[in-house]
Amino acid sequence: MSLIAMPVAGTTAVEPIRWSTPETKLWVGTRAGEYAGMIEYVDGHFVVVGATGRSLGSWSDLAQAMTAAESGRGGHRVSDALLSNVALASAAVAVSIAGLGLTMLAA
Repeated sequence: MSLIAMPVAGTTAVEPIRWSTPETKLWVGTRAGEYAGMIEYVDGHFVVVGATGRSLGSWSDLAQAMTAAESGRGGHRVSDALLSNVALASAAVAVSIAGLGLTMLAA
């Protein structure tokens, strides 16, 4: 098991997160003795879970993942609800265009 203390510039935290690696591809962070988050290497990305259990996203390198966990904020992700609404609107437009094309062919 190894420990990594990684302070992040610009944060006001009194104590940085201390990272331990209890097993390969897994980092568990603590701050002042309390759980502060977890990073797991899955399918080529570092997946970050914050102190409250909320997903903070996935990152291409460990330093970015640790920074996300340190700040408690993930990347700017679009919500699933918004993506669902965009998909429905796109489908409606596609059906309308197809219908318009068919009426032009029939004319």
